[in-house]
Amino acid sequence: MTGHKTGLRGIRSDQASGLMLAVLAVYVWWLNREFPVGTLADPGPGYVPLLLAIALGIIGLLVAVFGGRSIPLFNIRWPEATRAVIILVACSVAAFALERIGYRLSIFAFLVFFIGVIERKKLLAVVLVSGGFSLASYYIIGDLLHVPLPVGPWGF
Repeated sequence: MTGHKTGLRGIRSDQASGLMLAVLAVYVWWLNREFPVGTLADPGPGYVPLLLAIALGIIGLLVAVFGGRSIPLFNIRWPEATRAVIILVACSVAAFALERIGYRLSIFAFLVFFIGVIERKKLLAVVLVSGGFSLASYYIIGDLLHVPLPVGPWGF
């Protein structure tokens, strides 16, 4: 048994990822029990989610079984962890701000933060891309597709 790790310490990163996908598939299947599946000729609302859960479960199990040559799970280093946390916090702030200051200003501020602060691009490019995207996406989603988007206190 020398050189062979057993238990949780011996699990590889791909094996852990595959098992998590399989667990997610079981969870989707469990939630999908409430919907009628129907038949192939007359599928119900639970038909496609069930197929997706089955496919996800099979893929997850295949990744877990054949992922034995990846990096050991507890040896993974993530040098971008700080950046990922900043992005997660920014997404949370944007979601919170969406109803309070409106879609266009939230998206504008969100993109200014990402493009200007995180990516450190030039000011002109930041303003043009952020402004253009926030206005164009509002026009497409809100006006053309008629999806109601939040409007801020100033009507913008």
